[in-house]
Amino acid sequence: MPRPRCPAAAPLFVLAPLLVLALTGCDAINSASDTLDKAEVCTKALSAAGYTPDLSNPAQSVQDAQQRAEELRELAEQTTDADLQRELRETADGLASLKETDVNPVGAAEWAADKLTQLEQLRQVCG
Repeated sequence: MPRPRCPAAAPLFVLAPLLVLALTGCDAINSASDTLDKAEVCTKALSAAGYTPDLSNPAQSVQDAQQRAEELRELAEQTTDADLQRELRETADGLASLKETDVNPVGAAEWAADKLTQLEQLRQVCG
């Protein structure tokens, strides 16, 4: 006597692998959406790193530099490029090093020279 066929079983065997692939694809898409592409990170980073202190307001300048440094650190977390992460963190450290006593014509010039070197290194990594 022939064995009865279960019509619902065949679609399950076909759909199960597709479901696994779909779920795997969703994980990959979610992981990719957690990171930004290098061009987007570089555009935002170069904007944040291009900070110039306001000599007439040292306290606000330090606060603004700290905010820009934090933006760079957040960008470093959003990229998977190790060289770019390193440069973003180093540039952030440079911005965060600004002190109120640096916000004067002489101190700002020295700080700006160091910052320009870091900015050029960041540009090279962004290439």
